[in-house]
Amino acid sequence: MRALAELIMRGRVQAALVAFFGNLLPLISPAAVSLVTLSKGLSEGALLTLWALLPLLIAFFVSDINAMVTLSSIVGVLGVMAASELLRLSSSWARTLIFVVVFSGLAAPILDFLFADQASAFELVVANLFREVQQQQENAFIPGRNFLLGVIGYVIALTSVICLVLGRWWQAMLYNPGGFQSEFHQIRFGMVPAVCLLLGVVACNFTSQEFSSWVGLLGLPLLLGGLALVHYAVAFYQLGSHWLVIFYVVLFTVSPLTMVLIGLGFLDSILNIRSRLVKRSE
Repeated sequence: MRALAELIMRGRVQAALVAFFGNLLPLISPAAVSLVTLSKGLSEGALLTLWALLPLLIAFFVSDINAMVTLSSIVGVLGVMAASELLRLSSSWARTLIFVVVFSGLAAPILDFLFADQASAFELVVANLFREVQQQQENAFIPGRNFLLGVIGYVIALTSVICLVLGRWWQAMLYNPGGFQSEFHQIRFGMVPAVCLLLGVVACNFTSQEFSSWVGLLGLPLLLGGLALVHYAVAFYQLGSHWLVIFYVVLFTVSPLTMVLIGLGFLDSILNIRSRLVKRSE
């Protein structure tokens, strides 16, 4: 990965080649956009974004792949560029993650408004898929447009966050060893945004199943805050990286743990658990 990061930062031509052909692999193109934007600023990042978007625009007009998938990828690249510039200027992960959620949450209905026919076609595909999977079940849930928009928003936000993390990690690897770990460990939100996010998660979780897909989007920042606290605690108590491996295995196999992490991220925003750990160790 270091060799790829060095190649991207070697010059415009190398970065453009990675951004253009990186679409053949997941996340590489937007991560390259993030690295360049973080390191060289918005103008260089915007230039590279054009190369990253070119294959997606070609696919949108000539490919049989569902148009909403391609459109979501295009919006995701633009979101990564904007979020990377915000992180570069503010050095605030909390502010950047809130921006990603707002951007993704607005992008989904805007795409639906501008490309209603493509959204309807995608909704039909998803509905048919649910019917096939649940054909033996009574009272099967068939998702509608609101559920679909929540999924689109969540996918845009999740891929944006992953690419932003990858870009920041590359940048730290090249220019500031250990800097990414310090930043990630300190991800914590203010009380007002944390309360708003949690209320949104609760409201979507306990209203119609049609809005259940929005839980992932609204809970994503608090989930990252919970993950950051877990990483901080492992490093603080010097438990060893194998505990993180065990933690992530459990996280990907026990789905309720996701809600626990969202709650942990919320509690940390209210109680500042890190400072309490430091005081107890003194």
